[in-house]
Amino acid sequence: EQRVPGIYGVDTRAVTKLIRQHGAVLGKIEIGSGAMVQTIEFDNPNTRNLSAQVSRTERQVFLPPPLDADVAIADQGKRVHILAVDCGIKNNIIRYLVNVLRVKLTVVPWDYDFSGEEFDGLFLSNGPGDPTHCEKTIDHIRVVMQRPNPPPIFGICLGNQLLALAAGAKTYKMKFGNRGMNQPCVDLRTTRCYITPQNHGYAVDNHSLPSEWAPLMVNANDGSNEGIIHQMRPWFSVQ
Repeated sequence: EQRVPGIYGVDTRAVTKLIRQHGAVLGKIEIGSGAMVQTIEFDNPNTRNLSAQVSRTERQVFLPPPLDADVAIADQGKRVHILAVDCGIKNNIIRYLVNVLRVKLTVVPWDYDFSGEEFDGLFLSNGPGDPTHCEKTIDHIRVVMQRPNPPPIFGICLGNQLLALAAGAKTYKMKFGNRGMNQPCVDLRTTRCYITPQNHGYAVDNHSLPSEWAPLMVNANDGSNEGIIHQMRPWFSVQ
């Protein structure tokens, strides 16, 4: 009546044991019983480019609201320009970059060719799904990295995996993924541990990182990668 699904009679302990043994698995709820059951096909989201489904389709430019200090910035032409690749970017990231850091922000679709554009820094956003589906994004990042004087690059979440793939590393599907509000991440530079919110099912393979790259953070629970950093260039990312 309210179109809210309900379910009972499920052995949740058996389901928990199944997932614990085999990792994350596909699931479905079939309605009815016996000959009346409505068969629903399994839907595997990992076979689709989810970033393409959630990314914007047009290039957008955001400027901070004017302040008195902006007059001097406008006269000197020194406002920082960041280009953000939208693979599922959160609106709060846009608000923070524009309203708090007060940069000029150009946000482009996941497959937009930004390799020939000029900007002061490249931001690789969060997003869902398997990063290897974002081949166009990876190719564009790689072209920017090959510039004679490449700009700083920072990635977060999916952006961490995209930066790693552009650098030549590999990613893999995790058995369970890291989910929840209390994932402990250790900064390998200081050994300080941060408690972080996460929701991802893919990770960077630390052993596949090229020699000029290094892990930046690791998960204290399972040892999985939580960030990478270049040894010389201003390129780094966090999961």
